[in-house]
Amino acid sequence: MKWLCFWLMAVSCSVPLDGKLPGEEVLPGEETLPVVVIPPVEEPQPTALTQQMVDTAQGTLVISRNLSLEGAEIVLPKDLTLEFQGGSLDGGTLVGNGTKLKVTQEKPLFGLSLRISGVWNVPEVFDWWFAFDAAEGAVSNQIIENALAFSNDKTFCHIWFVADRVYYFELPYKGRADLGNMVTYRMVDGKKRRNYYELGTDAFSFLRIFTIPSNTHLTVNNKLKMLPTSVGAYFVFWEYGKEKVTVDGSGVIAGDNDWHRYDSPMSGTKYYGEWGHLFKCARCKDFVFRDITLSDSYGDCIMFSGSHYPEEPDTRWASGLTVENVKILRARRNGMAIGARDVVIRNCHFEGCGTKEVRGTAPRSAIDFEPDYIRQYPEIGNEHVLLEKCTFKNNHFDVASYMNNMWGYGQVATVVKDCVFTSSLKIQGTFWMRFENCYIPFVWNSKDSERSVMLYSRHMEFVNCEFGEYDTSILGNVTYVSNKYKNCKFNTAVEH
Repeated sequence: MKWLCFWLMAVSCSVPLDGKLPGEEVLPGEETLPVVVIPPVEEPQPTALTQQMVDTAQGTLVISRNLSLEGAEIVLPKDLTLEFQGGSLDGGTLVGNGTKLKVTQEKPLFGLSLRISGVWNVPEVFDWWFAFDAAEGAVSNQIIENALAFSNDKTFCHIWFVADRVYYFELPYKGRADLGNMVTYRMVDGKKRRNYYELGTDAFSFLRIFTIPSNTHLTVNNKLKMLPTSVGAYFVFWEYGKEKVTVDGSGVIAGDNDWHRYDSPMSGTKYYGEWGHLFKCARCKDFVFRDITLSDSYGDCIMFSGSHYPEEPDTRWASGLTVENVKILRARRNGMAIGARDVVIRNCHFEGCGTKEVRGTAPRSAIDFEPDYIRQYPEIGNEHVLLEKCTFKNNHFDVASYMNNMWGYGQVATVVKDCVFTSSLKIQGTFWMRFENCYIPFVWNSKDSERSVMLYSRHMEFVNCEFGEYDTSILGNVTYVSNKYKNCKFNTAVEH
């Protein structure tokens, strides 16, 4: 026989797990844990969940009917297990405290007006747990934020976006769009030179939309699509100093470039904007992108680089990036921008990046090997980078590189092999690269003769490569000194 103790409106009960009455003998190994049960009721209106009610729970709190937090912040007791048996929570902030989840139902657990925060111990999270507004263009930022909130930097979590849904998200910032006029500047040769790196500092944190914690595996089998903005810079996933992150799946993560708004009055004559990145990864380690499609970024689909912030307190370099079987489509600036160590990019497809159709902005390349600010911080240069067996279609440039590593680095830093390029390569003043078994239609050179001396590249190697058309000036007067060609075929030479 079981005993029940009912509260007034809360209607809770405490049930010994062994089913014995108080005073009955408990055999060794039959120790009990208390369970607080919120039983179902007939009336459809949600019932309030209060801090007092959860404070009495020790061990497990069963949710078997719809409960509202009524706008309150509810902090769960340490190491509590929330067990959902047909109920849901909505209307407030639920703060985890080493909290576990047990789910035995197939309907959503969390309403549209609930916010998840705190620390949770949940190894798997599914997007169908969250109520969803299927209206076209309905903003789903809170759903994505809540799913990510179940993970943390210290505990592994696999987050699954697998429901038959399209999640539209937005940049919450609705202020000035002319961000280029908001950063500071320095005078160089009598001209203003904007310090655009400031857009990645905390002063502009309002440009960051989501963050994937360390030790997180995000699988997207549906679509995450950004709603249009007029702001010229944003970071869909802002990753700074994160480690051991995997992003994969058969779905799509897309920026707003296909419907970006150019309707804001600007204080300057040029519309600023090139830093609308899907993944901005600074001084990160051990990231994997696999099988996913990334598209329509206003800037780069993936930017993986070291930190060039002047007041960086820790190591600057980024390391350990693997990108396999990924489709990179219609990036406005670059499909990928790389400045890191120990990088493998394999069997990926790059299409439509940097073209006029997407209002391309420099460097306008499928992939750009360019560690920003390497002269100030040489340790952030590319090292042990491999690009192989990738396909390219209709990009403005297929590969671009400026300052791949420092002139005095001393060995090949980036290897490109087994690729058939369909557009020009933009090789400007770069060093320590090797191309193997590649077809190269054309190597682009600036036609500005005043600058061309500064664009000469050195320590370049081409092995078993075929050139469709070759600009003999691009590698400068040191062509036969520090640049090497082995078993290469030159179809047409263009002299300048």
